[in-house]
Amino acid sequence: MIPILADEMLTLFAILVIGTGLGQLSFRGIKLGAAGVLFTAMVFGHFGYTVPKPVMELGLLLFVYAVGLQAGPRFFRTFQRHGIQYVVIALVIVGVGVLATVAVGKYLGLDFQLASGLYTGALTCTPALAAAISAVERIAPGTSGAVSVGYGVAYPFSLISMVLLIQFLPRLVRRNLRQEEANWVQEKQVESPALEARVYRITNPNCDGKQIREVNPHRMSLVNISRIKRSGQVFAASPDMVLQLNDVVMVVGTMDELGKMPLLLGEETDERMDVNANVLSVDVEVIEASLTGKKLAQLKVWERYTVLITRIRRQGLEITPTGNVSLEMGDNIRVVGEKTAVDAFVRLVHGHPRRASETNMLPFLAGLLLGILLGAIPINLPNAFIVSLLVGHFGGLGPLRLYVPTAAKNVLRELGLIFFLAGAGIAAGANFLQILQGQGFGLLVGGALITILSFMAGLLLMLGLYRMNLLAVMGSLSASMTNPAALEAANTRTETELPVLSYASVYPVALIFKIVLAQLLVEILRQVL
Repeated sequence: MIPILADEMLTLFAILVIGTGLGQLSFRGIKLGAAGVLFTAMVFGHFGYTVPKPVMELGLLLFVYAVGLQAGPRFFRTFQRHGIQYVVIALVIVGVGVLATVAVGKYLGLDFQLASGLYTGALTCTPALAAAISAVERIAPGTSGAVSVGYGVAYPFSLISMVLLIQFLPRLVRRNLRQEEANWVQEKQVESPALEARVYRITNPNCDGKQIREVNPHRMSLVNISRIKRSGQVFAASPDMVLQLNDVVMVVGTMDELGKMPLLLGEETDERMDVNANVLSVDVEVIEASLTGKKLAQLKVWERYTVLITRIRRQGLEITPTGNVSLEMGDNIRVVGEKTAVDAFVRLVHGHPRRASETNMLPFLAGLLLGILLGAIPINLPNAFIVSLLVGHFGGLGPLRLYVPTAAKNVLRELGLIFFLAGAGIAAGANFLQILQGQGFGLLVGGALITILSFMAGLLLMLGLYRMNLLAVMGSLSASMTNPAALEAANTRTETELPVLSYASVYPVALIFKIVLAQLLVEILRQVL
């Protein structure tokens, strides 16, 4: 042992620096990522080094809390908007992994701690590892090191095999990726056509002398008139503005809806619609809780704030802002209006400029406290994670509204993760060689078998039953195995965002199933092994 590393805090940060550097090394697109900290800590643990145990516990708490805050909004929307399909995919893959783990554990005669670790490593899920360790510590304190050993044995094969599978999947199933891209682009255009802006000259005499709100009654066409040009001057188009013949207007909508404008308004023109200094068109992120969850018709944006919302971007999709559309936290909206009105509305939507980079610590800490308090209840559920899911979904705790910038959540998640992995790796390293020598080559084969059976079940379901687009299969499979490296491999094969969208839809569901089932699996394995 090196004397200087006898200081536990120094050991901790030495592990973090070395492990993080190791995780950033790339070979053919494959990176260890945060697992580099785990393997580094295992080496240190093997040679007898230690880190402060409270740091591991704090890291686990911060990590699961940050993951829940990020997954909360998207997780509940998955049930509401994407139907049961993504839920079934995640459940089948995770469920087959559980059954395979029970079979492998029983055949090899493993103890329940080691077998549960194989499961979390074979499905490359660090949050599930955290959940399994927590469950084992409740049952048999001081024996969770074997869980990390199982994770460390199964993780490398799962990480690498999934990346290779994604890269060779088109050849294996004999599908042309370019055709898959074309099919998705066509489906996307039909289901969610992009918004375009076109300019028209008012030549229809029926529009002369009418207010803009009277020209398109009952939203016969789902478009918004955002600007109007008259006598060389460009103005923000308010609903009560009266149109005149030869006015030039900019209209925003889908191509199908814009196709109705020549009949409704007049001929299309290429006249420029440069905005004058008194008119602003800005994009702003919605983080004001009082505006979320309400329909635009209820907000009465023009009547109250004299500005127009012409576009809403949400999770990669563009939405026409009709009266029945509700704003959600994190929406990016385009606002058009007079400079003073736009500035005032932006301050309302975004609060003080510093608010976009600040976290309201009171509800943040209150959520952590609630999760810890619920953790005292003897129920085998990830209580802090469930609390953070609910806080993320509802945007706070009752009247306490919470906004955590994306960068802050990322730092919190990564810092908590590497603290936790450092502690878990130290515990695993003390017994790694002893367990591996005792179990032999069969332990590696068992972990590989769990991985293979899990992703094969997912492929059969997605390709055979659901007949999904191959790019969506690649993203969904990467998410179900919670493998970001596999997603990166999928992204390198396509110019579209379909793998990312599928990954985002499946990941929260798969993550929660793994966390819950990891703890249930510990109980099952304890009974059958």
